[in-house]
Amino acid sequence: MRAHRAQYPDKPAVQVEIGNFLQALGPDRWVKNKWLLEGLRLQGTNLLNVGEDDIAELLALGVDLKKDGRFLSANLLSRQTGEPLLAPFTIKLMPIPGTERKLRLGFLGLSAREATLSSPEPPYLWADPLATAAKWIPILRQQCDFLVVIACMPSRDAVQLAINQKDVDIIVTGYKHQYFSPMATINQAKILYADDEGKILGEIRFIVKRGENIQASTLEHILTSNIKDDPEMLAFVNRAKPEIAAAQNQIARNTAAPPILGNPAPSRFLTAQNCASCHAREHSVWAGSKHAHAMDPLTRVKKEFDSSCVACHVTGSGQPEGFVDLYKTPILANVQCEACHGAGREHAQNPTSAKMKTLGRTSCLSCHTKSNSPEFQFDPYWKKIAH
Repeated sequence: MRAHRAQYPDKPAVQVEIGNFLQALGPDRWVKNKWLLEGLRLQGTNLLNVGEDDIAELLALGVDLKKDGRFLSANLLSRQTGEPLLAPFTIKLMPIPGTERKLRLGFLGLSAREATLSSPEPPYLWADPLATAAKWIPILRQQCDFLVVIACMPSRDAVQLAINQKDVDIIVTGYKHQYFSPMATINQAKILYADDEGKILGEIRFIVKRGENIQASTLEHILTSNIKDDPEMLAFVNRAKPEIAAAQNQIARNTAAPPILGNPAPSRFLTAQNCASCHAREHSVWAGSKHAHAMDPLTRVKKEFDSSCVACHVTGSGQPEGFVDLYKTPILANVQCEACHGAGREHAQNPTSAKMKTLGRTSCLSCHTKSNSPEFQFDPYWKKIAH
């Protein structure tokens, strides 16, 4: 959006955040969220749909949601009153250059729940987003020229929303743990996908021609390494990184346990070094691959303790006896054999009966997503690691 404004300085713009923009899990989330909020303000994001991951973190940070004026949600309700905790929708009046007219853009905020986050009796609850849409869309439709739903929900729900509500013009959608989806049109609604962490940005351009109806075109921008950084935002990120990295490192140090004396219980994970005793050729192929050095890119940018990054650069993250951090489980750093084939202790004890996981075309996609690895193509990548 900042680049858009530089390219079209005379064109009015609204920058929208779909939701789940804050990190809700991980001991390092507080320091990251502080900088994330400031970054959104600096880059000019002036409309934020509040998702499931966001609400508790915003309250913990002491943000005055109503006073701020940027936050939106139709199905986040006050537990006490049953009414929306925030504004359910907003209307932005956009000047049309060369005329006295103003385009009335209506934005309705909706968010689905994954229900993995819980707290004892929070002061809010979530209503069904599709039922909420049926309540508010007729009201908003009467007040705007274009109706945009900001839908922090799985693709299937966004499609169902377009089927149910024929008065919606545009649905901007995205959700956690979801693969990239191409643009689609259902009824009159255009469904535009944007990914988390700003890796894929959706853009709507409103085209005004004299004597004609206003037309909207949608675009998607995949932010590969070829996209140049905005200088001001790059400077901001460079200020944030040292503080975040220092806090993450300190958190890991503070929680590091003293070494266990004697013989510790055997782990489910053997490490690649132990696999080499029977699979020397395969180990040699792995040792020459980028998987064997997967932590190096994180270390270079001081993200080796970033809880939202390391899972795809280590072995067994989130699994019993798997990688925790570089202080507690350094031997499980990097993408070793068991990161893809599964924990190997049972196989080592009974090689013929306890088989390892076989891999195929979809095996890589949990990490090599369209947003994390936009250049990924299975066939050429597979040839580099085939063994």
